[in-house]
Amino acid sequence: MPYQPKIVEFPRTVPALGQVDWRGGVLLRSTNWLGDMLMTLPAAWQLKGFLPAGVPLWVAAPAGLAPLWQAAPWVDGVIPFDGKRMDAQTRQQVRKHDFGLGVVFPNSFGSAWDLWRCAIPRRLGRAGAFRGWMLTDSIPRWKPHEGEGKWHQLSWYLELVGTLGKVALSPQCPPLAVHPAPAQALGMEKGKGWVAMAPGAAYGPAKQWPEEYFVQVARALLKENCRVVVVGAPKEAALTARIAAGAPGALDLGGKTPLPALMSVLAQADAVLANDSGSMHLAAALGTPGVAIFASTDPVATGPLGAPWELQVAQVDCRPCLQRQCPWAGARQYLCMKSLPPEPVLESLRHLLKR
Repeated sequence: MPYQPKIVEFPRTVPALGQVDWRGGVLLRSTNWLGDMLMTLPAAWQLKGFLPAGVPLWVAAPAGLAPLWQAAPWVDGVIPFDGKRMDAQTRQQVRKHDFGLGVVFPNSFGSAWDLWRCAIPRRLGRAGAFRGWMLTDSIPRWKPHEGEGKWHQLSWYLELVGTLGKVALSPQCPPLAVHPAPAQALGMEKGKGWVAMAPGAAYGPAKQWPEEYFVQVARALLKENCRVVVVGAPKEAALTARIAAGAPGALDLGGKTPLPALMSVLAQADAVLANDSGSMHLAAALGTPGVAIFASTDPVATGPLGAPWELQVAQVDCRPCLQRQCPWAGARQYLCMKSLPPEPVLESLRHLLKR
């Protein structure tokens, strides 16, 4: 059964933003991580819907995430910056737009500081992290790990946007628009049985399904006349190379796809197999269905939003531990991942491909 995110309305009233002098529009300060950013998309889309006609929505985002926001057709402009914080040149660019409202999606001190230093007159965000003095409008803080196992993380972002109007408790959002050319240059074409595999996870090895399981699934799919492509960041190139070598016929793209090319590949795939990772969230946001592996992390709070995805969730008593590395040793180490065999994952992929 496809994953259905649980999105809730909290039993409290947040203050309405009231009348706003929009000036040159609204600037949204993006989160800094790929997966987190993609989970905010439905809230950002509803934010756009609350703006009066002619009021643009711009996004300030780390340069590495800028292509994602640029692929959202309802975003009017993107201001990228290097690193995790805006430098003086970026802040000067922001000031030229004369934004009337800044919305801070991250909960960090630095993200609020970015917009405060840009001199945006109204600044909306969550309290906490010693940053309340930098916000003109705030709602209660979001404590670390609060709500995990109970509701999807999107609920928090929708509550923040709810200061502008009545939000829909929905994960719906137009899919990102991606050009197919980079994937087509590799021979990929939608509807031809392409399965993309993303065996990495930036958070750490506790999120990674065993590579030999990926190999077994890839071999089985190739025997069934599917086509397999393995993707990963440059630091995961050795991992993707081993998986492709273990499944002759698989296309290894580890470390070879900058973000725009990766987006094209995932969009042209018919299904995706991924860990709980940025690639999982990206494929879902692009409208591509898939199968996700959840063991150390919490599918209730951080499941994929967008296309239909089926989840394989480990059933062991120590999860979700939310650790980067397994704290156990010996035979119990990474037992959560080892307890998810390849066959059910393969069956889920077959089901999605038939659909």
